[in-house]
Amino acid sequence: MKLIVGLGNPGLKYRNTRHNIGFMIVDKFAIDQGLSWRYSRDWMCFYIKRENFVVIKPSTYMNKSGEAVKAVSKFFKIAAKDILVIHDELDLQFGKVRISYDSTSAGHKGVESAIKSMGSFEFARLRLGIGRPTQESIDLEKYVLETFGEDELGHLDEIIKRATDAINSYLESGISATMNRFN
Repeated sequence: MKLIVGLGNPGLKYRNTRHNIGFMIVDKFAIDQGLSWRYSRDWMCFYIKRENFVVIKPSTYMNKSGEAVKAVSKFFKIAAKDILVIHDELDLQFGKVRISYDSTSAGHKGVESAIKSMGSFEFARLRLGIGRPTQESIDLEKYVLETFGEDELGHLDEIIKRATDAINSYLESGISATMNRFN
């Protein structure tokens, strides 16, 4: 069994922000698969359960999202090596899709929370480049919580499509094959 985790912040205020691209991707994955979300208060997330995978969107804020990852992985007995966390990445150019495994958080609060809650960083990450602000004076925390710019919106559908293809590859072929195909 695999666990797919889309990271983001709950609420309409954050819906279309750069930090919520993980939510956008798992929402598109669910639509493409004809799946519907359910909510679990015990697991602190929206979830979809299929025979060979579970997809979640934590209902906590980003810096507490590891609590949902731990609760779901513990309930379904999913090892860290079988988890894929999907998140925004400041250190990648906008639109770049990268798969990594067994790496640190690089300062991403949601990934830090998952590492802390799981007690391991030995899980896969689907990293979506949001780039850094062009002006150095812009606060990074503010930047990730802003909505995408007009020029970015024009490419968002194709980026999300590539990311959902990566999820399907991960589920069908595993992490190594997915890394070879998408990196």
